[in-house]
Formats: sequence, structure tokens, C-alpha cells
Amino acid sequence: MVVMILERVPRGLRGELSSWMVEVQPGVFVGKMSALVRDLLWEKCVLKGAGGKCCQIWNTDNEQGLSLIHI
Repeated sequence: MVVMILERVPRGLRGELSSWMVEVQPGVFVGKMSALVRDLLWEKCVLKGAGGKCCQIWNTDNEQGLSLIHI
């Protein structure tokens, strides 16, 4: 599962993420996808984030069971 949290980003970016993920509340997206799609969506956030904040959390095989990245 992948969770993305966006703050102060352009509406268009939120719209693009809605094609792949469910927006459970404003700026919080949840979905299940391949690592390739997850990485491509993150690249979109980095390129189109326009000075806002983005955080991505996904499940992985480590002690905590998850990893995260943010800008």
C-alpha cells in the first residue's frame, strides 16, 4: 500500500494522483500499485509540487514494515 500526503500543491497534481489513488481526505491519497508506478507518481510530485510539501509512505520488507520520503 502507498500513502501520499500533499500540502499546498497545485490542484492539477491532486487530479493526476486521483487517477491512480483514492483521496480519502483533502491531500491524503491511498492506493495499491507497483513500485514502478509509485516511483513515477513521486517524480510527478517532485516536478509539479511547486514549493508545496509531499510525503510518500509505502510498505516494504524492513523492521518497521514501511519506508518514507518527503520534500
